[in-house]
This record gives sequence, structure tokens and C-alpha cells, in this order.
Amino acid sequence: MSRTFSAADEEQLRQLHADGVSRNEIARQMGWSVGTITNHSQRLGLSFDREAVRAATDARQVDLKDRRQREIEGALELAQEARERALSRYQLVGFDHVGNPVAQIVRRPPAREFKDFTTAHSSAMSTVLKLAQVDAGDEGRENARGLLKTLGEAMTAAAQDLGVSDADEYGS
Repeated sequence: MSRTFSAADEEQLRQLHADGVSRNEIARQMGWSVGTITNHSQRLGLSFDREAVRAATDARQVDLKDRRQREIEGALELAQEARERALSRYQLVGFDHVGNPVAQIVRRPPAREFKDFTTAHSSAMSTVLKLAQVDAGDEGRENARGLLKTLGEAMTAAAQDLGVSDADEYGS
């Protein structure tokens, strides 16, 4: 059984549009396809300004980058704390044969706690690296592209110095 776009759907579409919600997000929230939302928007005289959406998306990306940076800083603090605790003196507390509490300072935490601290450190550092890779994405690709271009130019220059042409090398 097919649904019909009701007056209530039209009103909701108008309201979401007025709130500056993107076409894709409106479709998701209303449970309709993007094409359906596009068709009804056009029928109702509603347009989606791509520049406004692009500006909002860019602002959102900046906000997310700031959040990732704060998460990286927090994860680095956790990693540092876990590392310091794994490598620092540790107080063991227990009871003697008659039930009296006994404390002893040891050079490093016992194996179980040491493992827990080093696992926490490793996990925090993995999080840092993953978050850093998100922001390095475009920059990393550009760096790789530049490196490959430089390498290609160097190889071409070396081939010319050796007297090898592309036709000789590749049979073209």
C-alpha cells in the first residue's frame, strides 16, 4: 500500500525547510525519499540554497574538528597518566595472618595492574592516531600526490640523463 503526501507532510516539510534543514535530512526525518522531498519542495516553491547548506556543512566540519582535537588532547592525557601509573611505585595493601592490614610499596604495579595500565595507554594512543588520521585525510592525500609528482619528475630526469626516452622504455 503506497503512502500519499498529506497536508500534514506539506506543513512539516515547510517547517523543516524554514528551520534550514537540508533536503537529505528532511527526507530522513520524514521517512520519504530525497526525490519525493525534491518534487514536493519544487511544487511548494521551496528551494534549497546549496551555498547555505555548504556553509553550514563547512561550519559543522570545523566544529567536529575542534571536538576531535579536544578528544585527542583528553586521550593523550589519559595515555600519559596510564603510562606514568604503569611505571611508578605502587602500594600493595593486604592483610597479615591475623587479619591486620599491611601495606608495602613496590617498584612497579603487580602484573595484572601493569597490564591494565599498559592496555589503557595503548587504547588511548590508538584513539589519538585514529582521530588524527581523520583530519590528516585531505592533507595526507595532497602530500602523497606531491611526493609522487616529485618522484615522477625525478625519474623522468634520470631517464633523460641516461638517454632513455618513453618510446624506448615503453615501446610506444
